[in-house]
Amino acid sequence: MNRFGMKAVLAGLVMVFSVTACSDSGSRAREDKNERSENPAARTEGVVLRISDAALIQVDAKPQYNTAEWNFMVQKPGRYDVWLSSLTVDTVQPMFDENVVITAGDSRLDKKPVGDEIVISDNTVKAPWYRADSHMGSIFFSKPGEYQVQVISDKVERYASDLSDLSIDKGTLISSLILKPMVN
Repeated sequence: MNRFGMKAVLAGLVMVFSVTACSDSGSRAREDKNERSENPAARTEGVVLRISDAALIQVDAKPQYNTAEWNFMVQKPGRYDVWLSSLTVDTVQPMFDENVVITAGDSRLDKKPVGDEIVISDNTVKAPWYRADSHMGSIFFSKPGEYQVQVISDKVERYASDLSDLSIDKGTLISSLILKPMVN
């Protein structure tokens, strides 16, 4: 094979490889893989209950009683790891003055979130805000069915999806509750 033929074959292989590597399904597979590996909520199977999807009760006179409530369908009974995801401007110490109360079924967790993980891969959160995930404990669902899940805290507040409209004076706001089935 002459040099021209060798160069043509090499150029053809490069073009085929480029087209194959840039196909939509390949890029989507890489996006899914990146999302699973970088997003703690997506790393293992679990359910994210977002404040934006919750029924809210806001008590102006006593904000410590603000409540977010969801109906959660349990397919497989067992123990679930509970993480509270917050937006914060202070990654060293999220600004929770009081404990957050989480109830689900017959379980009750009562703990002050400390920001166990700072999630920098969440591209929905823009500076000066950060996402801080706090491990709150675990809850047990004894049988399949629908359960009511509540979060009670002065940091329960509906906010716009555009965080640039959110005042940093808020300091910290709860964004979601993450329930991950534990291996029994």
